[in-house]
Amino acid sequence: MTDLTIEMLDPAQVDAQWDELEPLLDASCKSNEVGAMDICPDDIRRLATAGMCVVFACREEGELKLVAVFQFHDTNGHKGADLVALGGTRLLAFKSAYWNLVLDWLKVNGCEFLDAYANERLAKVYKNKFGFDRSCVMVRMAL
Repeated sequence: MTDLTIEMLDPAQVDAQWDELEPLLDASCKSNEVGAMDICPDDIRRLATAGMCVVFACREEGELKLVAVFQFHDTNGHKGADLVALGGTRLLAFKSAYWNLVLDWLKVNGCEFLDAYANERLAKVYKNKFGFDRSCVMVRMAL
């Protein structure tokens, strides 16, 4: 059995661990061609160090394997969260070990829903493995 851990990083930890976090966040941002136009790792770093998003670092045997970034928002008086970035490896192992804990944490923090914008491939994973419901498709035209 491997040692899987998850930690919510504070702003100072994000700065201190940035060299380790950035490659996983870069891969996550670039994996979605629409999202890549909206956010990059430096944006996430600014948000995280300002306390405007939450970064979870998932480790196996002490080595960073997965990073998940959430940002709270309000939609018509309903509090929700966006899964801003999810990148790395061992996704299903961490999902099995910690996803329900993360969802419970979101609920305790008043979230009524969790949104994730993803390409078709990841949307299928989110829907089939993580319990998301496919409620809409976002389309975008670059001008």
